[in-house]
Amino acid sequence: MKRKQFRIISLLTVMVMGAVVGFSVSIGNPVLAVGVVLAGMAVMYNLKNRLEGVVEDERIHQVSQKASRVTLQIVAQGFALGAAVLIAMRDTFPGYTDLGFFMAYSSCGVIVLYSLFYKYYNREYGG
Repeated sequence: MKRKQFRIISLLTVMVMGAVVGFSVSIGNPVLAVGVVLAGMAVMYNLKNRLEGVVEDERIHQVSQKASRVTLQIVAQGFALGAAVLIAMRDTFPGYTDLGFFMAYSSCGVIVLYSLFYKYYNREYGG
């Protein structure tokens, strides 16, 4: 499959997914929404495997790894900072304290998950 065909089919797939998810939300059926998203992911995965002429080299992987790491750091630090602010201002904005704790726990969860994956891949690649 050529890149132009891939883009057209991908766009159509995303449009159908969006329409069905919007419909399922409007009728209150989360099972349909989850099913369509999973089916769409499978379609996109199969389309990407059939794509011809895609060459990925070490530079692409290295740039992707660096971008992912910086994104992870920004999100984790942003959540932690936002959580600290919301929890510290619990007297001023009492309704947002739960959001602050959610953000704090999410930040901790992301950091723990990163640490586990780091250990795994460090061991896997002989670090």
